[in-house]
Amino acid sequence: MIYLTGDTHIPIDIDKLSSKSFPEQKQLMRDDFVIVLGDFGLLWREDKTYRYWLDILSHRRYTLLFIDGNHENFDWLNSLPVESWHGGHVHRIAENILHLMRGEVFEIDGNTFFTLGGAVSHDRIYRTEGISWWPQEIPSKAEIDHAIDTLARHGNQVDYVLTHTCPFDALSEIRLRVNSWDRYGNYSVEKALQAINDTIHYRDWYFGHWHMDFDHNPYHAMYNRVLRLE
Repeated sequence: MIYLTGDTHIPIDIDKLSSKSFPEQKQLMRDDFVIVLGDFGLLWREDKTYRYWLDILSHRRYTLLFIDGNHENFDWLNSLPVESWHGGHVHRIAENILHLMRGEVFEIDGNTFFTLGGAVSHDRIYRTEGISWWPQEIPSKAEIDHAIDTLARHGNQVDYVLTHTCPFDALSEIRLRVNSWDRYGNYSVEKALQAINDTIHYRDWYFGHWHMDFDHNPYHAMYNRVLRLE
């Protein structure tokens, strides 16, 4: 089984994966998967919060996967050794905790998943580079090119797309659900995802980042809910 959820910002929003909020996990095993769609937040700083949640999550029965968001310690994350897993490249944090790297396609439980993390932090003016904000949050040209090449090798067709933010088309739905909108904001990542969107075929596209839950096919915004893929 595969479940998807939105940003966990450990420890702020991790309660959605508690046994009370997510009782289905009691039936899961290592070959079942929970995927966090960015802003996982475990790798932030190597302190007691990190050690506490690493211990908790590494003892979960299921395998926990995540793509990166914009609120991650990219210096730490990108320093980890890279290994191959289910057809793509990952960083392994623990035996059952893996980062699905950018521009990869994974074969999981009979389905293919394209992953591309990253987004712009609109609050970065209040953050400090290298401490609470990292410029690697925005996918580089090399990462976008790698993503395009990877998709081409798979015939530009996958079952599911997993990103942190959404393609530009989906912003029209998000604007309907917020009280104010920055029309002059930096939407470069959304535009890059839109260019990919225009060239590939898929069943559904799941993303986090916007702290809301809605479905507007083929787009699915994820935040508080934990959704099982059928």
